[in-house]
Amino acid sequence: MHNIFFDNKNHEFSVKEGELPEYSKLDLPISVIAQVTRRCNLSCKFCSESESFTDPSFNDLEQLKDKLSGVKRVYLSGGEPLLRGDMFDIIKLYRRNFDVLGLPTNCTLMSKEVCKKLKGNINYINAGLDGPRAINDALRGDYDGIIEGLTNLRESGLEVSLSSVILKSTLPSLKYVVNIADALGVTKVKMVIPILRGRACGLSPSDFADNGEILKEFEEIKRLKVELGWKPRVKFAFWDKSTEGYALIVYPDQKVYAWPVFDMPESVRYVGDLKTESMQEVWKKYPYKINHVNKYVGLSMHKA
Repeated sequence: MHNIFFDNKNHEFSVKEGELPEYSKLDLPISVIAQVTRRCNLSCKFCSESESFTDPSFNDLEQLKDKLSGVKRVYLSGGEPLLRGDMFDIIKLYRRNFDVLGLPTNCTLMSKEVCKKLKGNINYINAGLDGPRAINDALRGDYDGIIEGLTNLRESGLEVSLSSVILKSTLPSLKYVVNIADALGVTKVKMVIPILRGRACGLSPSDFADNGEILKEFEEIKRLKVELGWKPRVKFAFWDKSTEGYALIVYPDQKVYAWPVFDMPESVRYVGDLKTESMQEVWKKYPYKINHVNKYVGLSMHKA
């Protein structure tokens, strides 16, 4: 994809050192999130996707696969994707068409048998963990189930990244997430500030840490990484004009939205409908191309 490459070891896009992405040469997004379900077996307090949808049929997802042809990376997302009885058939269908296939999951259904079925079909798993048991269970639930799933993934050899929510209550424990990630052989920890959407609208302003508090804790994590030899890469981005609208999300009904968009209802902007348009047509009218690329190649990210 011109001078943008996917680094399989670190689960991220990059450009050659000293170069900037060739934005104008892209006729497709480099990464798309395709929601195969909105159903979930957890009730995370910060979840942005609490609105229910009927699951797309296997035939719907086969047609979507064709519409996404040429996109470098596709996330088969949810909800919790592993709740679908045909999820492994969906993964095998997409595996044949995309260079990079990611699976976001809460990891509570990640049995040894599931890991065996995923091996060789998924490039990497993105799992959620927000802190040690008490912190995680207050926000997400089922710490023990998540750790069991992560342990099964490690034993299977599947590549794993972690996502952790940044709130005032989680800030002191984020360093422990990196420690847990290091012990479990996780490659990357992505820290995410919630957007006021869906169930996250129940959070109060006092639940959110300010930028200074976040940067202070992040600098401490950087220091501990060096001092203690933690291996996972750690990244986060503030939500501002440089990251606005960076993600393209295909809802279960195949409508496409840019997220997060701060001045729009539900923090999303409608971009198009893949039932009636091509991905190239949607990309042409998508107004956040530079933010999309910069976020995914790490130019708008804080890194440790």
